[in-house]
Amino acid sequence: MRKTLLAMTIAAFGMGSTAAIAAPAPQQAQQAQMQQGQDVQVISDAMLEKFADAMSEVRNISNKYAEEFQSAEDAEQAQSIQQQAQQEMVEAVNDSGLSPEEYNTIVQRVQQDEELRARLETFTDAE
Repeated sequence: MRKTLLAMTIAAFGMGSTAAIAAPAPQQAQQAQMQQGQDVQVISDAMLEKFADAMSEVRNISNKYAEEFQSAEDAEQAQSIQQQAQQEMVEAVNDSGLSPEEYNTIVQRVQQDEELRARLETFTDAE
C-alpha cells in the first residue's frame, strides 16, 4: 500500500497542476543533467528525510487544491489556483531545507532508482 501511495504521490507531483514546481530554466536543466552525468550525486539519508517531509507537504497541498482546481469555472481561475498551489509547494520544499531543484532531482532519481526508492520508503513508513 505504501509503495502505491508513494508512486502515486511522485507521479502526481510530476504531472497535472503540480508539474511546474520551480521547473528549472533550460540552461539550469542542462547544467543539472551534466552534473548528474559527471558525478551522480549521492543522496544522503538527511536529504531523503527532508525530501520525505517535503513530499508529504506537497501531497497535502495538492490534495487541498485538487477539488478547487477541478471545480474551476474557467481556465483563468484554474491557472490562478494552480499558481497558488505551486507557490505553496515551493515554500513547503524550501521550508524542508531543500531547493526546488534538489527536490525535482530527487523525484527523478527515485523514479529511476529502485534502491533509492527503497531507502526513501524507510522514511515514509515512519509517518
